[in-house]
Amino acid sequence: FTPNGDGANDAWKVDGLDSYPLATIYIFDRYGKLLKQMDANSVGWNGTFNGYPLPATDYWFRLMLNDNQIVNGHFSLKR
Repeated sequence: FTPNGDGANDAWKVDGLDSYPLATIYIFDRYGKLLKQMDANSVGWNGTFNGYPLPATDYWFRLMLNDNQIVNGHFSLKR
């Protein structure tokens, strides 16, 4: 995703979580540091931590669905 304020792909989010209202998403950096925790109603992550923009690199996520099913994956932030 590209959080540059142009209105396109400014926030990273998982689409289709309406069916999983108890889902939780965790976003980590490459060292495993937790950067953001979101629920199914979240508007997404804007690529910041404590108000500071993070660098363009790969980030990892863990999605925990209602039935305790876990989905792991990664994505890239580009600036």
